[in-house]
Amino acid sequence: MTRLLALTRRGLLHAASYRLSFFGNYLGAALVLIFYRVLAEFYGAAQPAALAAYGGDYFTFLLIGGVLARFFSLGLKQFARELEHELTAGTLEPVLATAAPPTLALLGPALWTFLEGLLIAAAQLAAGALLLGADFSRADWPAALALGALTLLALSGWGLLAAAFVLVFKRADPLSWLADVTLYMFAGVYFPIPLLPAVLRPFAYALPLSHALEGLRLALMRGEPLAGLGRYLLILLAFSAALVPLGLWALRAGLRHVRRTGSLGHY
Repeated sequence: MTRLLALTRRGLLHAASYRLSFFGNYLGAALVLIFYRVLAEFYGAAQPAALAAYGGDYFTFLLIGGVLARFFSLGLKQFARELEHELTAGTLEPVLATAAPPTLALLGPALWTFLEGLLIAAAQLAAGALLLGADFSRADWPAALALGALTLLALSGWGLLAAAFVLVFKRADPLSWLADVTLYMFAGVYFPIPLLPAVLRPFAYALPLSHALEGLRLALMRGEPLAGLGRYLLILLAFSAALVPLGLWALRAGLRHVRRTGSLGHY
């Protein structure tokens, strides 16, 4: 726990040292709420059948999709991004020389970003409900939290693979950007997946975030309990069981490779 707190504090101090970027992150989080509200107003009162299945309005639908997709995308790219920063700054070798376990030393720098992302997402959902009219009156929050934790775990498995790529090849993972863009296009962030052309829906449902957002909207907009979300839990468990062990293996294999070749500190 002491190591976790130390790594989290280190991340906070590093982020706060770039003051404009640090505060711009929070300003951007506030502005995106206004964008969602304006987009919902432009959309109007039309309620297509695909949206009616969630039992709520478009702004609430959009708020859940946009805010939570941004948070969960940290699992896809933040491990690799922080590792790339460590390599650029030349601090990776000193961190690995400490008493912290190697996996924690490699992944620990991302802890503050995940904590900050969670706080921002919670604040955005609260502001959306209290100030902009999002309806969470029927929400089952324990079910949403359980589903959200499993979603972050599943997407972090891919993030571990991206971090292993950066560790070995010293370059940004080329698939993380593609996966990030694909998530926003096909995972139902801005519109229900049934509105996609039939030929694209199989690709959408091959993404863990598609199932996660669908389950989270049912929990937060319709109040679906955890027992009613079994399908989504099983799908996300399957993604987690496949991606997390594979990602951890890739990260450890990558670490062994760079130690053996003497390229740990190269960039």
